[in-house]
Amino acid sequence: MVAGEAVSYDYRSDPILGRTLAYWSAKCGTRSMPSRRDLDPVVEIPNLLPNLQLIDIVGSRFRFRLIGSELAHAFGRDYTGLFVDELFDGQRAKDICTVYGAVRDARQSIFMRSCYFSRRDADLIANRLYLPLSDNGSNVNMILGAMTFDFGEVAGTSGLWGLSAHLTGSHVELVPSAP
Repeated sequence: MVAGEAVSYDYRSDPILGRTLAYWSAKCGTRSMPSRRDLDPVVEIPNLLPNLQLIDIVGSRFRFRLIGSELAHAFGRDYTGLFVDELFDGQRAKDICTVYGAVRDARQSIFMRSCYFSRRDADLIANRLYLPLSDNGSNVNMILGAMTFDFGEVAGTSGLWGLSAHLTGSHVELVPSAP
């Protein structure tokens, strides 16, 4: 993959991202977004839990409320309870907050596919879907995230992505409201 190359992906066909989007859409009903209390992933989509995260919006900051086991495995640690700016430094924290802020401000879902070069000299791809949640139907107060990873032919993927992988290319798009 070429540095800076934008890459597209059919996230609707992805077995995790597509099912998460369908679940979220069903919970919307006639509303633009569901609330956290509408979701019961432990009962309704337990097989997706390892790839899910819940992100609290606390003022202008973002805190990871729930991290699935696949995400903790990819990062090499469980970062539940941490704010983005406690987990990442500099530009990476700003970039993450920009994406989360866009979900909050636009009140719309975002798909993001990013290519990284990891600290173990391996290329990897992260596919992310960020879906807004609102307790009052207007202001986004939480984000439901679903993530998948493509580690290629790399053995021993625990912590491969880690906190020090370098972004080499990214593709971001708004997800249309109606599938």
